[in-house]
Amino acid sequence: MSETLVERSDGLVTVTFNRPHKKNALNAGNWADLDKVLREVARNSGDRALLLTGADGNCSAGAEIGGSGGIGADKVSGLTGQAPQAIIHEMRVVGEIVRQLHRLPKPTLAVVDGVAVGVSLGLVLACDLVIASDRARFSEIFIRRGLALDGGNSWTLPRAVGLRRAKQMAFFGDMVSASDALAWGLINEVVPAEELSKTGLEWGRRLATAPTTAISVIKRQLDDSALLTMEQALEAEAQGQHITYTTSDVREGIASFLERRDPRFTGQ
Repeated sequence: MSETLVERSDGLVTVTFNRPHKKNALNAGNWADLDKVLREVARNSGDRALLLTGADGNCSAGAEIGGSGGIGADKVSGLTGQAPQAIIHEMRVVGEIVRQLHRLPKPTLAVVDGVAVGVSLGLVLACDLVIASDRARFSEIFIRRGLALDGGNSWTLPRAVGLRRAKQMAFFGDMVSASDALAWGLINEVVPAEELSKTGLEWGRRLATAPTTAISVIKRQLDDSALLTMEQALEAEAQGQHITYTTSDVREGIASFLERRDPRFTGQ
């Protein structure tokens, strides 16, 4: 069975790390699969949203320790399945995959059960929205392995929880409960474990049936807002609104309002 499951349904692409015997720790195959599907979703107009999760009660235990393509492995291949190379080059490959996820021009949702630690927490934080079960746990585990941060965590974490909380998580590497993660701003919602799959699918389908171009513009506006002056943000809004006015979805949005019905967006 594949160690990364990819399912497409009505515009929603669900990517599931499927190595439950390893708590879905990421190996070279997972990285290659994720790289491939992100490139596909970015280019395929039929793919309108992406949901990232893990199989059988865990999101992911981070990078695999030992074994083929894992940290501490015999160097038959590197972390991402390429020929062995210096770790800085390996991490640049990983970083590019994380960047692809963060900058994907489609909405992304992480659905977290069990653990999400290390580089997998970086993938979670690279998503636009995060929902978790009440038994989910999060950790910047790197310090417990003598490592610095990677997976984009040094950038996404302080933006999510603030600098002091980020230092607390990074310096100690402690597990953070779902309730604390919610209070700190690390995630969007906590739901009972037995309702996680249903809620995640509901959120994913809402994203997949939204006006795709409008969401892609909004995503850029919000992600880039910290880099802009207010004047620049206002100009970006004017340009973004000009773009959305050219879409079929805006005409459908207006028609549905006038006809007093729910809109049926197509992503066009």
